[in-house]
Amino acid sequence: MRGLRSTLVLLLLFLAIGGYAWFIERERPPASEADANEPAFDVEADRITALTVTADNGDVTELSRAAEGENDWTVTAPVATAADDNAATGIASSLASLEIRRVVDENAADLSVYGLAEPTFSVEFGTADAAAVTLAVGDETPTGGERYAAIDGAARIILIPSFVESTFNRTTLELRDRSVLEFTGPDVTSLTVEQPAGTLRFSKAEGDWRIADPLDVRADFGLVEGMVGRLGSAEMISIASDSVGEEELEPFGLDAPRLTTTLEVDGDTHTLLVGDENPESAVYARDASRAMVFTIDAALVDDLARDAETYRQKDLFDFRPFNATALAIERGGRTIRFEKGPAETPDAGAADDEDGQDDQAPGPVEEEVWRQVEPEPGEVERTAMDELLRVLSNLRAESFADSRAGTGLDAPAATVTVTFGDNQQERIVLGRTDDAAHAVHGEEPGAAVLDAATVDEALEALNALDPSSPEP
Repeated sequence: MRGLRSTLVLLLLFLAIGGYAWFIERERPPASEADANEPAFDVEADRITALTVTADNGDVTELSRAAEGENDWTVTAPVATAADDNAATGIASSLASLEIRRVVDENAADLSVYGLAEPTFSVEFGTADAAAVTLAVGDETPTGGERYAAIDGAARIILIPSFVESTFNRTTLELRDRSVLEFTGPDVTSLTVEQPAGTLRFSKAEGDWRIADPLDVRADFGLVEGMVGRLGSAEMISIASDSVGEEELEPFGLDAPRLTTTLEVDGDTHTLLVGDENPESAVYARDASRAMVFTIDAALVDDLARDAETYRQKDLFDFRPFNATALAIERGGRTIRFEKGPAETPDAGAADDEDGQDDQAPGPVEEEVWRQVEPEPGEVERTAMDELLRVLSNLRAESFADSRAGTGLDAPAATVTVTFGDNQQERIVLGRTDDAAHAVHGEEPGAAVLDAATVDEALEALNALDPSSPEP
């Protein structure tokens, strides 16, 4: 009984939708026999130099570019400012490639039937040597997927794809450049965030980020680079005012910003000032080089307010197992040293032919192996060395302590020195107490707090290579 009731409900819905579509379409003349998918306009995207976009919210935005083929678009009205080049170029490209799905009526007597007496949105475009042309877009068809449209106010009603709405129906805010700051991410050499608790500063040299203030320590490259990237790609959510004087900043909390972020790029500085939240839970902000006030995502502000520990490098070692070339471990007053080098292979010689030339074909590339060189030379089991390198390279700080007191670092469980890459070297001291494990990388202040079990695993991996090594 339930199944029959559901079937009847679905049938009634189908009949209602079909009846509505028939009622709407019966008042409209039959479609013409015009070719389907004919181009709407005979124009190339690069030749379009002017656009006027009327959005469904009433915004009318005029844009232009100086010459054909250039991508430097400018908003000329209702405000003079840089345009979103991608949005403007997208409109020009979509106009050039737009196709007519079908001609509904060659000479409509009543445009209101199609929503074209007062179009939902429209786009006017012009070229350097031709009069402007307007595409007016009306209602969506009852079956969806297409919209009614007309060109230059003509009574010829055509169908175009509905998806063009996302390209053509743009507000002034969506068509203008909404970049919070303008800089190129890879060229940033310094990032400073002035917070209520103090100043957090990062510096970049030879491709690596370090925290320079309040501590001189390694930074997590991915986190800092991600922050720089977010600042470079951040867009305004809304514009509070295009021009605000210094004496008018108080209502936005920008007379005394709660955060000030400064980036150095090729000797130039770019500064973002962050003020109060607005009623929509965004945050007021301004670019120090411009007079405008806008809002930004509160999540970006939360990221800028993070403390130094968040951005510290948590990985204890920078090396990876594949690029290590030497390893020295001091433990219990004893040093064990390993080096990586070519495998020793017997000289198979080469057979000479009758004219004395060497006919031996080139052999395979020499494999590199690990050897113990101190305290006495010896072979190293490959799987045991791979395990030790894996465990060491995976050691990671869970947090950081300001002081080394009580960490066991005054009587280290082990001191590990690794050579890797292009003769880079790093030294780590491991401390072990009854219930905790700590470490320090180089001369960094404080101590990293480690999972004690992972440190014990590393010491056990060393025992597998050197069973005679004394316990810490």
